Amino acid sequence: MAIVRWFILATQFATVIPTPSIRSVSDSDVRTSVLFFPMIGGALGCVLWGVQYFLTRHVPSLPATAVSLTVYTLLTGALHLDGLMDTADAIGSRRPREEALNIMKDSRIGAMGAVAAILILIGKLTAISSVSPQDWEPFIVVPMMSRLSMIWSMGVSRSAREEGLGSFFAQRLSVWVLAGATIFSGVVCIFILPLKDALWVLVYVVVTVSLFNGWMGRKFGGTTGDTYGALNEITEWVGWMVFAAMIH
Repeated sequence: MAIVRWFILATQFATVIPTPSIRSVSDSDVRTSVLFFPMIGGALGCVLWGVQYFLTRHVPSLPATAVSLTVYTLLTGALHLDGLMDTADAIGSRRPREEALNIMKDSRIGAMGAVAAILILIGKLTAISSVSPQDWEPFIVVPMMSRLSMIWSMGVSRSAREEGLGSFFAQRLSVWVLAGATIFSGVVCIFILPLKDALWVLVYVVVTVSLFNGWMGRKFGGTTGDTYGALNEITEWVGWMVFAAMIH
């Protein structure tokens, strides 16, 4: 079935979880598979919550969060974190557009990339540790909405390059994929959160995506595969900070 194929492709793309191999894959299949990114984000959030819930019964919240966040990050293969570091290195270089894009493609980690990763992880660590595992809803919503933010970025922003992951996805997703991912995420938020909190979630995601895409457009002329990962990390950071503020 096509829907099973799309789900497997999304899992392969977004995680390191073993999945059955697929022999024949079209470009359309890969683009359609992003429909399941929010669902996979929510599932990863369930793992994050499960580890956090178990560990906080035995150790203080901060070390419990260090372990649960490590498990969560490893399950993604640190893919999005790598995108954040590459994007930060490109921005931090203060080089012209083409030179900055070449720096972004460099697999080596520079000082700005390392600093960005440390700050993002510290922010998520402290924010998650301040959220009680009894409040399980943010653990699903934040990872889910961060994946939705990537889909929105793919749907509305042009590619900064003529080749690469950004050009493969940028403005090439079907309307029903964008609508399906958005509706799914919105329904989940409304179902598990108070309406006021669900509206705050919508606001922070829309604002984060808009500001980030505008920044990437001015800096690089569009988005890339690395900036999608960076947006995921930044939207997660913002989401955890918002929930930490709402809970306290």
